[in-house]
Amino acid sequence: MPVLVTGSAGLIGHAVRTRLEARGTSVVPVDRDARSVDGIEQVACDVTDPVALERIVASRRVTAVVHCGAASGPTVESDNPRGVVEVNVGGTANLLEISRRHRIRRFVYCSSISAYGVTPPAPVPESAPLRPLDVYGATKAAGEHLVAAYAAQHGLDGVSLRIATVFGPRRRTDCLIRTLLRDAAAGRATSVAIAADAPQQYVHVDDVAAAVVAALDADGVIGPYNVAGGTVQTVQDVIDRVHRIDPRCRATPAPADPGGAQLWPARLDLAAAAQALGWRPVKNSDDAVHEYRRWLEHHEA
Repeated sequence: MPVLVTGSAGLIGHAVRTRLEARGTSVVPVDRDARSVDGIEQVACDVTDPVALERIVASRRVTAVVHCGAASGPTVESDNPRGVVEVNVGGTANLLEISRRHRIRRFVYCSSISAYGVTPPAPVPESAPLRPLDVYGATKAAGEHLVAAYAAQHGLDGVSLRIATVFGPRRRTDCLIRTLLRDAAAGRATSVAIAADAPQQYVHVDDVAAAVVAALDADGVIGPYNVAGGTVQTVQDVIDRVHRIDPRCRATPAPADPGGAQLWPARLDLAAAAQALGWRPVKNSDDAVHEYRRWLEHHEA
């Protein structure tokens, strides 16, 4: 029962692929790059190419889809918003339509906390309105609506996961934890452009992969689910945490801005994911940041 994993050379896709393979699940790894960082060959394909995707699904007899492939954050391709829409919305639509025609048994879509934008006070349930503040967040919200519509109109067994900011080994794009650790190792001070009181919701990549696999296995469970770490920290809290782990960390955030802090999503409610998927984050301690620090030292020295 092969599972198609898009974005299989990326942060989340790689973690999902290796977790599935470790338990003996056959995986069809698809990415724009033919080779991932661990040397495993991927099936080179762009999700904006429906003909190529159709050929892969048919020839490999794919039975489930995990869609991780995307422009992976608000800062990626930020000066190319149309390209972000084409990949994130168009690519998702391609996969959903192919899944409908091939009667794919399960479709898991990796959405983002950015789909929320401004939220009501914590804890934020999945029923909170989606009011994204950037094009990336809007594309993720659009993808969720498409998954829900295909489920309602065509009976596609699809589920969406609203994933918070991911950190951990193989994270190579910008995030505050990575920047602080890299600058500390290099002896540089970090100037943080985010307000000191802005809330940050980090979740370890292994926890995300566990949530994705749990969603894949939960046949018939539809709707969106929040996926985040167990706590919310301010920017200053994150700086202090990294400093405890590496005293070389020297960082100055932007001044506190209570009004601006309210534009960040409040703490997500994880009760629904725990109940429906049997998932909870487990890598919340400083040990996970220590692990990421060691990985950076060996891979990005």
